[in-house]
Amino acid sequence: MFNLIATAILTQGQIANQPAPQLQLAQQKVWDVSTPPMPELMEQVTPVHQLRVQPTVEVTTEDNQQRCPIQQSELCSRLNPLEYRLSDLETQQFSPTAVLSGEVLLGISSAFGKDVDDSVVFQGSVELKFNISFTGEDNLEVALEKGNSVDFSFTDEVTSEGRLGFFGDTEGGRLELSELSYEFPVSDQASIFISVSGDDLSDFNPFLEDSKDGAISEFGAENPIHNLVEDAGIEVRYDFNDALSVGVGYYSGEAENPDAGAGLFNGNLSGFVQLEFEPSERFLLGFTYVYNYNDSGLETDTGSVRSQVNLDRPVVGNSFGIAASFVPDPRVAVGGWVGLTKATVIDLGEANIWNYALTLAFADLGQEGNLLGIVIGQEPRLTGTSGFLIDDQQRDPDTSWHIEVFYKNQVSEQISITPGLIWITAPNHDNSNPDLFVFAVRTAFEF
Repeated sequence: MFNLIATAILTQGQIANQPAPQLQLAQQKVWDVSTPPMPELMEQVTPVHQLRVQPTVEVTTEDNQQRCPIQQSELCSRLNPLEYRLSDLETQQFSPTAVLSGEVLLGISSAFGKDVDDSVVFQGSVELKFNISFTGEDNLEVALEKGNSVDFSFTDEVTSEGRLGFFGDTEGGRLELSELSYEFPVSDQASIFISVSGDDLSDFNPFLEDSKDGAISEFGAENPIHNLVEDAGIEVRYDFNDALSVGVGYYSGEAENPDAGAGLFNGNLSGFVQLEFEPSERFLLGFTYVYNYNDSGLETDTGSVRSQVNLDRPVVGNSFGIAASFVPDPRVAVGGWVGLTKATVIDLGEANIWNYALTLAFADLGQEGNLLGIVIGQEPRLTGTSGFLIDDQQRDPDTSWHIEVFYKNQVSEQISITPGLIWITAPNHDNSNPDLFVFAVRTAFEF
């Protein structure tokens, strides 16, 4: 062992340019076992260590001090152009808080039945949407829409049942302001929603409520009593906790009209209260009350002709709805609703209108993004009046069924194709009318 240590010292001594006689003496004493070698060896190790380490540290430190300013200068010369380019981008961009999105809907559809003369049609619409935030917590939404859709003639002549809902109100090819709303928080629990283009009621209908990839019919998306809420108004939403919230809103149908008997607080108007209970991600329960006044009946764009109570007289409606949704699996949803409208026709009397539905949704069926949807229910039906007649009847004579099936095929992240079929038995809630069928293929492009 002493021999190995001495050899190491000899090597280090040569590297450090130590005098040869001292190293030779150390090597000779290693073999003299009568003399303890360790003290003298340690005397040799200490100066050798100092000679090897200290100069290296000093040289390295001085070298780094000389190189750092040079490298820092090179780094700054590279970063300065990037800062100038970033400044230009911030100056030239449209807005740091605006997001532009859009969708194009194309549809081929046809209605057929014994008394239906409508032809096969090809219709479409395009919508551009801007979402703008000023604080990071608010949202200003502006949307422009243009399309060429025209309702099938049976919706006016026979019944409003089976009306397609994915084109919205784009008849006539007009460019319209389809959305103008602003939502902002006022506290951790309360928020305000202001709109001139419609309400923000919860639909309680997972997977099926969206017009571009949900149900193809107006009725299949939500409870028809939601359609009684007018155009422009304000809502206040308050979250008691993560499971319970309430929304209150007031809307006017003639807010933009300065004529007498119109405006924000006169003419057609509506208000609502909506209670939402969601104790878990799997279960949702909602209660909705809608009050509305309309000078020309109840306009829900669904149901029988009589259920619209259009008698050229003002109508006051008190509507009640209950809806529930159960999601046993993230890809399966079972839901439904029941709605009742108690209408008062001024100077005539009372009328009751009922509707209900059961909905099923199977997401990612076949591949991710696909959706199979089924809707079975009764569109609004007049169940009785307090003595006055509508089209010579106090009630709709029979009950028709709305049966809807559609399958959305997600072709790519931005494109989907959805064929669907709507079957209306006993249209207009009248068994004397032959069944009505509506077939549609909806293609959606999102960008």
